[in-house]
Amino acid sequence: MWTRKDLKIKAKEFLKKHYWKAFVVCLITALLAGSIINGSTSSTRYDEDEGTFSEHEYYTVRISPTKNLLSSIDKGLKNPFVFRVTLETFIVLVIIKIIVSIIFGNVLQVGEKRFYIEGFKGEPKIRTLFTTFKNGEWLPIAGKILLMDIYLLLWTLLLVIPGIIKGYEYKMVPYILSENPYISLSDAIKISKEMTNDEKWEIFVLDLSFIGWHLLGSLLFGLGGIFVAPYHEATVAKLYENYRENTSLKEQFNYILD
Repeated sequence: MWTRKDLKIKAKEFLKKHYWKAFVVCLITALLAGSIINGSTSSTRYDEDEGTFSEHEYYTVRISPTKNLLSSIDKGLKNPFVFRVTLETFIVLVIIKIIVSIIFGNVLQVGEKRFYIEGFKGEPKIRTLFTTFKNGEWLPIAGKILLMDIYLLLWTLLLVIPGIIKGYEYKMVPYILSENPYISLSDAIKISKEMTNDEKWEIFVLDLSFIGWHLLGSLLFGLGGIFVAPYHEATVAKLYENYRENTSLKEQFNYILD
């Protein structure tokens, strides 16, 4: 049986030795998984004084932050050409964000779990984050995480509470895929369900116990959350390791995970 205190103590012991490695791993994952794209595009500039378009000057449409986007749309309402360029650019960037998240973000999230799992066993290496791109692992991982996200979305659209419950049922799937990328998604979900059976509330409380840290991190314009992420990730990885070594689960699922 695990306790929040024991998990956090072990996570802190790990981070005392390897915090900056864990920080770099979380930062890279956050950047690509979140697909932080501050895009801009250029179009012919409309000269309001002359009432003409200038071929040598350009009007820049910034999609992020939101304030600039709203400002661009407001100008576009007065000028259909600018509005069309803004809308098309926004659509393109959304598509790019989705593609980057599916191809890189989902795969790196599994690589992040592998970093912690292997790091608890020995000397952690930042390059472990990228090992999920080796030997064709990225394709099955990306597909399975995408399908799992679709399942969760459908559950959430059905009813919010069942979506949250399913989220905790599936919580260990990325860790399972980090150990065996070729396991079927149905088997990975089955194992995750067994691991979290009757403990979803305790895991929720574990996540909730980090709310103070996240609120503190949010004081730095939201960027402080990156500094908290290694602590949270290390703690949940230790929870997975606890489940992994559970005798009943070990006998039942080792043939699949190994």
